[in-house]
Amino acid sequence: MQETSIPNDGTLMPFALDRDPKGIITQAIADPVFDIDGVPVYYTNSRWCAFILRADEKELKRILPEPLQLEDDIVEFWYVDHNNTSLGPYYEMGVTISASYQGYKGGYYPYMYLTSDAGVWAGRDPFGFPKKVGHISVLEHGGKFDNGYEKPGNDFFSFFLERWGYVIHTATGRYTGNKMSDLKALPKFYGKTDWGRFNYRVHSSPDLTKTEYALTYLDSLYEGEHRFQLKMDSIRTAQPEDIRTWYMGTSPFDNMAAYIRVVELIGLVSFNFDLIIPAAKTLWTKTVTRTPEEITKHAVMMEPKYKYSMRMRFPMPVGV
Repeated sequence: MQETSIPNDGTLMPFALDRDPKGIITQAIADPVFDIDGVPVYYTNSRWCAFILRADEKELKRILPEPLQLEDDIVEFWYVDHNNTSLGPYYEMGVTISASYQGYKGGYYPYMYLTSDAGVWAGRDPFGFPKKVGHISVLEHGGKFDNGYEKPGNDFFSFFLERWGYVIHTATGRYTGNKMSDLKALPKFYGKTDWGRFNYRVHSSPDLTKTEYALTYLDSLYEGEHRFQLKMDSIRTAQPEDIRTWYMGTSPFDNMAAYIRVVELIGLVSFNFDLIIPAAKTLWTKTVTRTPEEITKHAVMMEPKYKYSMRMRFPMPVGV
């Protein structure tokens, strides 16, 4: 038996070959059922859970690419439960640090992990989001009996991030407040309409003779309103002593724990929000060219740097 029908409520975009070529932005010609060419991308009533921490400025500068400048040592270390999006539902985890470039200010994302391949490619290819696929758990529970009709309580939280068989981060604890002001410090970009978001895109030609670097920017405002609409009555907070377990680990594939060391854990803030991601603007570009000799030296005949891990060791993923 082979089921060949495609569920369509009338909103599914045509496949690439059935569209105007100008409407094909990122995908190969053979489209999957889900469509990632649609911009803007819309998110409705997602749940944001952000640990606020202080990190070492020298280490943060190491993960800021040219030409960004560091603006603050307070880092947003976040998980998201996306239930209703134009890319489908998925979990996401990421890091945002405050940066600037020639008068532009914004949060820069050095790390992002998602449970959705559609979300990964919709962000990575056109914008430069550094997205990878990972296994993520976002859980809030407790404090009120779930009778099946009313929304259950969310006094307790639990988060988990794993990739390629390595636990990268996990934390558990309990909420004790419900105001942003409960936390003694917040990232500089919180609530600011003049702080957008930076991303960094790297694209190489198939023959490796040329690589183009681009710093991209998403304005905070879209059609005169803030792209990120926070729902104030959904805010929950936790103090450092309320975060009962915290673990970060590195792996042969991910160095986040090494570069985002926690100097001070300030707390956690969670809330529901709506979000729009429109087309980005390019602020800065750089092109690197290579001769055939350089391609042979640096790509074809390069000595492997990972003697015990990346090129030789592939742990079994969870569930296999």
